[in-house]
Amino acid sequence: MRSSSRSEILDAALRVVDAVGGADITYQSVATEAALTKAGLMYHFPTRDAMMIALIEHVITRWQGELQEVVGKPLEESTLSERVRAFVLFAGEGGVSHGEFVVFAEAVRRPELSRPWLEYLRTWFGFGDGIDTTPLLLVWLAANGLWVAEATGVLTIGPDQRAALLTALASHIDGSKE
Repeated sequence: MRSSSRSEILDAALRVVDAVGGADITYQSVATEAALTKAGLMYHFPTRDAMMIALIEHVITRWQGELQEVVGKPLEESTLSERVRAFVLFAGEGGVSHGEFVVFAEAVRRPELSRPWLEYLRTWFGFGDGIDTTPLLLVWLAANGLWVAEATGVLTIGPDQRAALLTALASHIDGSKE
């Protein structure tokens, strides 16, 4: 057995989710992928829910890092428009995985796992605050739809159509009142 860091274990768990579509992600399947014993994995994650919450937080941390890089400034200094634009670029790059969608769907399916997602959404995309954010919400929802369609394999978007979609979404951001 080799020593694995928490991050390596969670990367292994994502590989398992990608491989099996999230069906019955088990201690054994993750331990095998991470080259650990089941007991070694349980040392890090005493319950399956603890492992799932950590996996959700792991995905969110990666997403936030990528979004932060696109925004190019501290979150507190960014506008909602800048954050939505960053999300459009993030979702529009087509770099989503089926496993990430499964992790998100598990949190939606099991509300006890949804806290990290809800915190992420409130932190990055707190729509409202007394101003009309309808155009930005529309763009954000469309970008999420693109992400879900590609992550689930429902839709494959070619480069020209992707560019046209991203341009159209950006025009709505530019027309927002924020």
